[in-house]
Amino acid sequence: MPGADLAERDQRLAALLAAAARGDTTAFEAFYDATYAYARTVARRVLAGGDTDDLLADAYFEAWRKAASFDAARGSAVTWLLTVVRSRALDLLRQRASHPSVGGQDAGDDEAAAGAAAGADSDPGERLWRHEAGTRLHAAVQALSPPERWALGLAYWRELSHAEIAAATGWPLGTVKSHLLRAQHKLREALSR
Repeated sequence: MPGADLAERDQRLAALLAAAARGDTTAFEAFYDATYAYARTVARRVLAGGDTDDLLADAYFEAWRKAASFDAARGSAVTWLLTVVRSRALDLLRQRASHPSVGGQDAGDDEAAAGAAAGADSDPGERLWRHEAGTRLHAAVQALSPPERWALGLAYWRELSHAEIAAATGWPLGTVKSHLLRAQHKLREALSR
């Protein structure tokens, strides 16, 4: 019965969020794996197919930080997460609408950048190189352990310091540094092959 399957899924995801709220990174990784397809679909719909990677990183980081605020009595874990994703996406759309020029560039700079990007995209060799580089990087990152990926994401994509990562995850500072060093070493090794 589909209803029983959904109830079972909701109970499992609620338990994963409760464990994540207690600092269990493996539980949050399992929650991420189980919900990513839903989150990506909502993000793509709200952003009309735009780049969703940063948005999803922000949404999952917020979900990690606020996992303790999830209340199963108010709705399912998927609904809670999708509310976070939708809220982040709408914030991003509002920000884009109110700040059309990013980084102090004017419209002329945007047009020049767009022209340069179009030139690079029209070169098949450049497109192939970008695709291969992205695929290799993605595979290398996926080969990291969940804590290494998490620490690396917080350090490089969220630009958090070691101390901020320790505060956000509840890990000791030495553990944060160890995860980052191992992750960097593994990435260097994988990408140098």
